[in-house]
Amino acid sequence: MRDILLAMAWLMIITGFGVFGALRWGLNAGYGRYTNPIRIGINPKLAWFIQEAPSFFIPFYFMVVGTSSSGHYLTRMFLLHYFNRVFIFPFSIRSTTCSPLYIMASAVFFCTYNGFMQGAWNAYYQFEEKELTVRHYIGSLIYFFGMYINHTADRILFNLRAPGETGYKIPTGWLYEHVSCPNYLGEIIEWIGYAIIAWNLPALAFAIFTAANIGPRALSHHAWYKEKFPEYPAKRMALIPYFL
Repeated sequence: MRDILLAMAWLMIITGFGVFGALRWGLNAGYGRYTNPIRIGINPKLAWFIQEAPSFFIPFYFMVVGTSSSGHYLTRMFLLHYFNRVFIFPFSIRSTTCSPLYIMASAVFFCTYNGFMQGAWNAYYQFEEKELTVRHYIGSLIYFFGMYINHTADRILFNLRAPGETGYKIPTGWLYEHVSCPNYLGEIIEWIGYAIIAWNLPALAFAIFTAANIGPRALSHHAWYKEKFPEYPAKRMALIPYFL
């Protein structure tokens, strides 16, 4: 199975470049502000729970049955992120825009694919390390720093709308004074940290795919904000303060 997992990782990297090109030059993901209301959809809270659940339950299974102690450490970090995504984040969503079924289905496929790849590799093929190294400390620092950025930015977005309120507003405060999508920046940083800790191809593939997938979305969101709000701050960047 080791060769299969490596092949899956390479396929994810190659697909990531294709996804980057599609999202960067002409295609917007069909959810949230880009959702076509004519399409058949599902409640956004339920959709998010369903689509993210494989990323928690599949690695959790492999952690229970796996044999690599070093891999267990990695899987716990992976599960920490997805515990929030599965059991907390969905119930904070205030949007009433239905999620298209095809978007949810594609997310279920990806989360199943990646959950299996990360969980199985960590369970059986992650190289054993007797003690924590400088790499672990640096990677963990980056991982938790990215998680902090991601969670804080999400909370600011959630609090933009009062209960029952609809429509979009300009986010302000904290990193939103510098970039339009600090939540995406935080998630990219998070998985870079995870890849540094893991030091394996499946983790690297996931970090690359994450950046290729949500990086262009940040650019699209930034362009959407500027088009919708004439007063949008001119000096605010899309993803990386003072750079991009």
